Amino acid sequence: MPINVGDQVGDHEVIGTLGSGGMGHVYKVRHTISHRVEAMKGLLPGRPATEEIAQRFLREIRLLASLDHPNIAALHTAHRHEGELIMIMEFIEGQTLREKLDANSVMMGKSVDYIQQVLSGLAYAHARGIIHRDIKPSNIMINREDRVKLVDFGLAFPALGSDVTRPGAILGSLHYMSPEQVMGEQLDARSDLYSVGVTLYQLLTGRLPFDGAGEYAIASSHLRAMAADPISINPNIPPQLSEAVTKSLAKSPENRFQTAADFLEAVRAIRWDEASTLLIPAHRARGPNEHTPAVYGGLSASGNSKKTALDQSEIESVSRELAFHIGPIARLVVNRAAKQAMNLDELYALVAKEIDAEESRKRFLATRRKLSSS
Repeated sequence: MPINVGDQVGDHEVIGTLGSGGMGHVYKVRHTISHRVEAMKGLLPGRPATEEIAQRFLREIRLLASLDHPNIAALHTAHRHEGELIMIMEFIEGQTLREKLDANSVMMGKSVDYIQQVLSGLAYAHARGIIHRDIKPSNIMINREDRVKLVDFGLAFPALGSDVTRPGAILGSLHYMSPEQVMGEQLDARSDLYSVGVTLYQLLTGRLPFDGAGEYAIASSHLRAMAADPISINPNIPPQLSEAVTKSLAKSPENRFQTAADFLEAVRAIRWDEASTLLIPAHRARGPNEHTPAVYGGLSASGNSKKTALDQSEIESVSRELAFHIGPIARLVVNRAAKQAMNLDELYALVAKEIDAEESRKRFLATRRKLSSS
């Protein structure tokens, strides 16, 4: 269903494009009767939607329809056009938090205000059993009135909904993933709070708490490394705020804030002085897993933009072989590499780079022949 500026889709005229991602496109539209400007979201034209992508899109529509909060982008309606689902949403005129970070234009006090609004929206969603699973600066819109709007609920799911996630399914943006998300484990609301902590850390210090040269290094940092205290990087941070950020980044969910409301209460209780007006240090360039998307996240969180010839049994076999050398993180490394590899040889070449020891790398590569003969 190709859509161009000037086309009419139902009762909406397409007046612009807002962006696209791995599986969807977002348009700026105007209702032909009310003249209200809105955002229209749909699957990418000309690309066959898998059952999983179609179900994820339908799930996002139904979840958003159940939410009504000033810090969550509102769904106005949804319908089918030429047999394909279309979502009509609130149009947000402003910037993503990612864009503000890149411009180094966020005062410390304003950063904390944004995070309080994020936590308010999450507290509302979590109370209704909905986990976002992809909290990051590019999914946090800031409108012209400085109001936060959480967007891109394409990975969200009901907390008790085992039918929409499965063990080993790793979705999200690696720099902002909780340790349990990195491991592909069942998630609860405390995973979102970890992602908020990563975002707040970045806002306050100008750097990510966990980083590395490759995906394996980043994933390992989430699982094993301890982030430097924010106040040791930016001494203008109030001590209580530094402590709250550190608590949100605890490896075990039991040691974090247990609810978004708890996190929000802790941040609101912090006393501010003149430091609240200071600009934070210059922000580092974003990592490879934090792309600047178009408005509303562009449905890009986990869409696979490259067709792969690999089947799931091959991916699982490679994961098992790699796990002998780098441990359980192998599942994450292989799943992500499989989105780029066109065949088994390419997959082996990509993931072998994560093995530091040459002899171990050779032993792993030798297992390629075993898979061919099986």
